[in-house]
Amino acid sequence: MFNPLLGNLSKLKQEDLDNKIVELTKKYYIAMKLGNGSAAQQIAINLDAFKTELQQRQYRSLKEVNKNNQDNNLDNLINVD
Repeated sequence: MFNPLLGNLSKLKQEDLDNKIVELTKKYYIAMKLGNGSAAQQIAINLDAFKTELQQRQYRSLKEVNKNNQDNNLDNLINVD
C-alpha cells in the first residue's frame, strides 16, 4: 500500500533511509507492546514503503555490479593452447 504523505523516497540519502527504517521498526514494536494494533498497522505500511525503496536501491546496485563484472570478464585473459 502506498502512503502519499511520504513523498518521494528516492530522494532520501542512504543513511537517512536506514535511520528511518530503524526508527519505524522501534515505533512498530512499541505500538504492538502497548496493544495499539491500528497504529502498528499504519506504521507497518510506512515501514514497508521504506523497505521497498531500500530493496530497489540494492537491486539497482547489484545490477550495476553485475554489469561491471561482465565487462571485466577474465575469459579473454586466459590463453589455453
